Amino acid sequence: MKLHKTTIVTLILFLLSPVLLKAQVTVYKDSVRNVFLTGYIQAQYEKADSAGIPSFEGGDFPPNVDSRFMLRRTRFAVGYTEKFVSANLEIDYVQNNVRMANAYVQLNEQTFKAFSMGIGLATVPFGLETVYSSFNLESAERSRMIQTLFPDEKDCGAQLVFNPRNSKNWNFLTASLAIINGAGRNFVDYDSKKNFVGSLQLNLASKLKLNSLPVLAAGASYYSGRSRSNTNVMLSNGYNNGVKGFELNTNPNNVGAYADRIYTGFNAQAGLSSKIGLSRINFEYIWGKQPGVASSPTINGPQASRSFNTQPSTNIYNREFNGYFVTFNQTVGKTPLNLMVKYDWYDPNTFLSGKEIGAANSNSTSGDIAYSTWSFGAYLNMLKGNARLAAYYDIVKNEDTSVPEYANDIKDDVLTVRLQFRF
Repeated sequence: MKLHKTTIVTLILFLLSPVLLKAQVTVYKDSVRNVFLTGYIQAQYEKADSAGIPSFEGGDFPPNVDSRFMLRRTRFAVGYTEKFVSANLEIDYVQNNVRMANAYVQLNEQTFKAFSMGIGLATVPFGLETVYSSFNLESAERSRMIQTLFPDEKDCGAQLVFNPRNSKNWNFLTASLAIINGAGRNFVDYDSKKNFVGSLQLNLASKLKLNSLPVLAAGASYYSGRSRSNTNVMLSNGYNNGVKGFELNTNPNNVGAYADRIYTGFNAQAGLSSKIGLSRINFEYIWGKQPGVASSPTINGPQASRSFNTQPSTNIYNREFNGYFVTFNQTVGKTPLNLMVKYDWYDPNTFLSGKEIGAANSNSTSGDIAYSTWSFGAYLNMLKGNARLAAYYDIVKNEDTSVPEYANDIKDDVLTVRLQFRF
């Protein structure tokens, strides 16, 4: 479909229209512009064990609510390419909130076709699940660990990618370096420190080229950042009057001081093709330092250890964490049916466990509680993968602590039934 140059601007108006348009606009004899619109919708029903629970399955349930229909994600994207320049703008409608999902410009090197450089709001290039498309996830949601460390999956900054796709010897390698604000989708940064992200991913299956092993990959990632303190008190793991927990550091110089935010991660994937279908396993492990706050009447336990997107107004808690997930996915023969099992673990404070959390004079709160989650699911991929009908059940367990509300496991399992469509 031939379009005049002036009509390109009007294509933006179609962002809110469920229509997929693809166009080529000839501007000069040696210049072709490509514009496309696309998007997807995830609509679902959820039933929780209890009303008002904190949840990583689509967000916390409101007070007095234990079941809900919701639009989990509604994405609309416009992309544009001209020669070596490409741009992407993606809008997400989530729970009465319209926000940017992507907004970046990218320069693609043309001589070796190995380098690209982008700037704007884009996915943080860390590990496996952070960069995985929400539409293609085997589970209903990303793991608790990823949602805690990268609650938006996106950040503002600049990124350099090395992927020599035309090299027979090195096309299996992707290396990414990024400098970002560290404030997620918040376009306004709250401090002057920038965060560094590095990732190296190896697609080993592309080198082996075995029909029985279509998936084999491994990677490592590193994140180095800082979080600003706005009070004169900072807390770190230690002993307070002989009680294991947090020790207080009270000093006027703590206002404007910085806490370390450092992650190291490893990930791996393997997929075996056989008569019963494709058997695939994904694994990711991350550990490091994560600044947080204490839980309070306005900040529930899981939120207390989430990465900040604005300046925290309360005292900074320095915690060391670890977490991992393992996902097993099985296609059933040549049918569209897939079965999945996932286990994920996240411990926001490896220094404390069990009844040590919430003990008198420990300065610890429900923000230090570890969680494990078993997820079971089945889904049907239809229309060449553009539609999916899925059902998931998540069994969530917290450790027993001295925090009264978490003396035992709370009832926070969640059933999710989802229908999604990409256009």
